[in-house]
Amino acid sequence: MTHAIPVPIDLLPPLLQDFERLVGLKATMALVRVYGGLRVYFPTVDRAQADHPYAALIGLDNLLKLSQEYGGLQHFQLPKAERALLAVRNARIAADYASDKTAREIAAEHGLTEGQVVRIVASLGVTAPPERRQRALF
Repeated sequence: MTHAIPVPIDLLPPLLQDFERLVGLKATMALVRVYGGLRVYFPTVDRAQADHPYAALIGLDNLLKLSQEYGGLQHFQLPKAERALLAVRNARIAADYASDKTAREIAAEHGLTEGQVVRIVASLGVTAPPERRQRALF
């Protein structure tokens, strides 16, 4: 089960918060997924074209907005937004655990240990549904 967990904007680095304000969260996170941690360069508005890789990813309108603000500047590193993405992952783990998945299933899906999953859900105050806790007694 995939849950739509919003990325906590306040956990994004300031540059990505600015991107989010300009082009929205979906486009910002698309850039982060592909280019996070890499140096990026936005073309000037007059050089931003529909065939640019960024335009293919986030749309020409969004590229133009970013080019207007950041176009022509030196290359800069696009943050990876690890804290925000970790918070989203942990919220998804908690939601899965609270609904229908075991720590073992979640650990396998996320490449974690069962102990890590248990610590994550405990830190978020999540418990297994009553019917799953009852099954564990038999």
